[in-house]
Amino acid sequence: MSQNRKEQILSAASECFARYGYKKTTLDDIGKKVGLDKASIYYYFKSKEEIFTILVLNEFKRFIAQLQQDIVEDMDCEQQILFYFEQKLQFMSQKTLILPQITEEELQRFIASGKELYSEIEQGEKSFVAKILRNCIKNGDIKDCNVEKISDFLFALVEGIKEKYMGVTSNKKPTSADNENMIQNVQMALTIFLNGLK
Repeated sequence: MSQNRKEQILSAASECFARYGYKKTTLDDIGKKVGLDKASIYYYFKSKEEIFTILVLNEFKRFIAQLQQDIVEDMDCEQQILFYFEQKLQFMSQKTLILPQITEEELQRFIASGKELYSEIEQGEKSFVAKILRNCIKNGDIKDCNVEKISDFLFALVEGIKEKYMGVTSNKKPTSADNENMIQNVQMALTIFLNGLK
């Protein structure tokens, strides 16, 4: 019953955030939709930030699951990896462009409350990319290597470039041009890295 109630709260919150925006939505708004008062919501969630973070990360998790299904086996090794990271970055950059204006303090709370779930998602992603790399070795596209370590390197490489364009410490909101440049630079860096494995 508790899990069902949590899902009801998340569903109501999703509707409220879509209708009023993050800033204007209150826990009272969410509670009214599920017949709970604010104090009762605190029994299930620590804060509005936690609810919002879970919703965003659940959406990201669904996207990643679909993206992994969209990787087609007739793509070569490099195409699969480039496609994976390009699609992921496009998704994330769209979310960044439409993410409500939030303060640095709110952003830090989002990051803290979602760290465990994001870490779990990222571990699954790294395992998926390691699986692609294993197939690349099997097909002779790249030389034998420690696929787990290479997967970690690929994610670190992409994260470093992403930070340059979408860094959480930057006061400037990224533009569409920034996102295009970011994706081009990621593709170039990944291509160079993967060529070194051949």
